Amino acid sequence: MKFLKKKFTLIEILVVVAIIGILASLLLPTLGNARDKSRASVCKNNLKQLSVTMYLYLDDSQYIINHVTPNPSTGLNIPWSRANVFPGDNSILECPSDEKADPASWEPSYGFNYFYLKEQKLAEVSKPAETIFFADSGHVNTTHPWNNRAVAGYLINNKSAWAAPIGLRHDEAPNLLWVDGHVSTLKDMINIHLSNELWDRE
Repeated sequence: MKFLKKKFTLIEILVVVAIIGILASLLLPTLGNARDKSRASVCKNNLKQLSVTMYLYLDDSQYIINHVTPNPSTGLNIPWSRANVFPGDNSILECPSDEKADPASWEPSYGFNYFYLKEQKLAEVSKPAETIFFADSGHVNTTHPWNNRAVAGYLINNKSAWAAPIGLRHDEAPNLLWVDGHVSTLKDMINIHLSNELWDRE
């Protein structure tokens, strides 16, 4: 007796393909979210490493907060974020979610609080756990809920046209490094941009 082999019908094949398509549509967003969360975690780790680096720098500068480092060849002060003068591992200047990062130029992924351009001592910050030190930075002409600014991303602030806005790279929220050294994500962008207190301004 010959055993007959059952063949798949076209409808059965289409049903299997449809099921695979449905499963893929359910899994892909989950995988995308996992990837985004992984990148956000790397970003937070970068900021934490940046905190360690900058505190070592502050230890050598009598704890005076500043955003510049002397250029070894010219002696002139230039932004800490330039890869050729940054006193640490240059790789931490780039967030994995930031396609515009260019630390070799004027566009690292993280910006320094513009309002500390003056030489202010660390001890003079009244609320270090509630004052922004560095944060995800926007870049030149970055689309932003408040405004676009034709400035580089190594400085950030909430209102002035002289520095970039905070970047919104992680589910429309930034990662921030606070003066006391802790890192967090803050989704309340209205509070960030309208409250002077987070920037330690009178």
